[in-house]
Amino acid sequence: MKRNSTFFSVVLIILFGLFILNPVAYSQENTEGQPLTKEQLALKKLEDNVHKTQDKVDKLQAKIASADSLINAADAMEKEANEALDALEKEDASFNKEQTAKMKNLEKSKKKASDDELKAIDKEMKVLDKEYQTGIKDLDKRIAAENKKLLTAENTRKKGEEKEKQNKPLLKDAQAALEMAKAKLEDYENK
Repeated sequence: MKRNSTFFSVVLIILFGLFILNPVAYSQENTEGQPLTKEQLALKKLEDNVHKTQDKVDKLQAKIASADSLINAADAMEKEANEALDALEKEDASFNKEQTAKMKNLEKSKKKASDDELKAIDKEMKVLDKEYQTGIKDLDKRIAAENKKLLTAENTRKKGEEKEKQNKPLLKDAQAALEMAKAKLEDYENK
């Protein structure tokens, strides 16, 4: 432990000595540059203005790109939901047709059946009815989920359109300000 602290002390003394012996390297005179002339200050101010307006234009373009991506995502979501709803409608129609056909067959066989067979057919009809009710509930849930997806797509599109509507005029103004700042800088440089 004592050995480490001795080594550390020696290193500190050497570093301290270097700073004392070489004060010019860390003086304020070298960190401060030459004072800028009026022309250089004006040029720097114009350049800073161009950079600032360019940053503003870039930010607004990013916001508009974000709005466009929201609109595109909403379009894709809406297309997907509409395709799923079409498929669900077809599935619902075929399910109803299938269940109706099964029920008709049971009704036909009920007319010709004996008492024992009638009880079995009634049980089958109850099972078929439960199956139908369960199938309809499942389809309704899936349709509700797709309708919710459509609503989300609509809200997303509205949000994107609102952002776009809000930022397009700002972008136009910022681009005009950028062109003016560039023109001023160019005029000053050509003097």
